[in-house]
Amino acid sequence: MKNIALAIFVLLGWLSMNAFADGDAYNGFSVDYVRSTQNGVNDSSSAVAILRSVRPNEHYGYEMQFGLIGKSGPFTSSTSLDFCAIGVVPLNNRGLKLYGKAGLADVYSRGFSGRANNLGPTYGAGFEFFREKDIVRVGFQHFNVGNNTLSPSLGTYLIGLTLLLN
Repeated sequence: MKNIALAIFVLLGWLSMNAFADGDAYNGFSVDYVRSTQNGVNDSSSAVAILRSVRPNEHYGYEMQFGLIGKSGPFTSSTSLDFCAIGVVPLNNRGLKLYGKAGLADVYSRGFSGRANNLGPTYGAGFEFFREKDIVRVGFQHFNVGNNTLSPSLGTYLIGLTLLLN
């Protein structure tokens, strides 16, 4: 039942982003290195994600991202869904830009000790480079995995490369 609710949530979010897309809309994917640290736990793994970025103008926008994450602390795998507002600042006239994002992430994790769900804030930053109509991005994103009920909540960073296609 929870999977059906999540699928409906994702579909409604995607459709609403299309309905309010006054500017450029990008679809893309991300390949990330994952680093989790807290209370002596120090794990690294990989992650992949798909995302949709809508930019009403060149300085701000909205993003929705769905990702699959490898091992993080006591959890063998996690899935994440986040909605963020994004701000973009041009650094030069050749297409290099600085971006920052902040929003809300829902991370569902599974492992040998059970399952955990963490709904909380997320943030990130990095650099974007425009190539014709597409964007190449290098940056990081932070959110928490797990909750204090089953295991300690782990601060998790995604550091990766993202390609957004227009």
